[in-house]
Amino acid sequence: MTIFRDLTDSRELVDSFTRPASTLLPVSRLRDDPQGDDDRWASVAELGWLGIGLPEDAGGVGLTLLEEVLAAQTFGRHLLSTNFLATVLAAHAFAGLGRNDLATGLVSGVTRATLGWQVRNGSSLATVDAGSCDYLLVLSPAGLDIYERPDVVIHDDVHWGWPVALAAAAPPAWTVCDPELVVRGQLLIAAMLAGIAGEACDRGVEYAKVREQFGQPIGAFQAVKHHCANMAIAAHAVRELVTFAALSVVEGTPDAPRLARAALNLALRAAGGNAGTNIQVHGGMGFSDECDAHLFLKTARVLDAAAGGIDAVRRGMLHTT
Repeated sequence: MTIFRDLTDSRELVDSFTRPASTLLPVSRLRDDPQGDDDRWASVAELGWLGIGLPEDAGGVGLTLLEEVLAAQTFGRHLLSTNFLATVLAAHAFAGLGRNDLATGLVSGVTRATLGWQVRNGSSLATVDAGSCDYLLVLSPAGLDIYERPDVVIHDDVHWGWPVALAAAAPPAWTVCDPELVVRGQLLIAAMLAGIAGEACDRGVEYAKVREQFGQPIGAFQAVKHHCANMAIAAHAVRELVTFAALSVVEGTPDAPRLARAALNLALRAAGGNAGTNIQVHGGMGFSDECDAHLFLKTARVLDAAAGGIDAVRRGMLHTT
């Protein structure tokens, strides 16, 4: 089923809504403040970013998944903590369970969730950026598992972006088996990955314009041109597919779950590929801590793990109707 809709109004609304991200969330902050976005979380909540697609009675803004996905693409460009995804999904899960009190706490920034994933054949969990979080959320093809902080050992000294293995001391406090919530989670992860793919492309292209070798910008060399062109194609394709999949969900088309899975598959490839190519375009400096290029690859790999891994995503596509 084909959908045609002018997305101009939605894009303009989200652009104005997320404009403060350029000053609040410069990527360079992650070098200056390796503990992540703890000090900025109150501002993220005050701006309403945590409740974009949540109903107003749960403390949200009341927009649709489409606007939520468009905003997540912007936040992916700025490498907003993956706590954003976990908090948004946990808020939706609690609202679906009729626990608007817990959803409101998340949206207001009083409480926070972090993303986790299964490791070691499912015997333990891993997470990142979990120092101040109250919940640990694990996304699976069947739904969401939400652990409360007292039930999981979380190390408070974990630096931003570095995974840490955890010990799950108790079963999840909540298990939410909701296919629509799974699709939302897949699309939000895909949207942040699409933002990473776009920003990595833009940074690689800009560097190719100013870095000179043999008396001319490296962007004049055919091999670098090919890298930049491939990044641009990947970034454009994933942005459009993620947006179309979100619109399909909003319109209730029967192929929406399949499109969401396809968007996640492409997003994992595009983000990982563009982030790696951006490092290559930057040359030896791209591997250094002084350059921000490695941060995009690191975040893409974290989101890959939280999504279950690209191989699992591809296998799941075979069973998605």
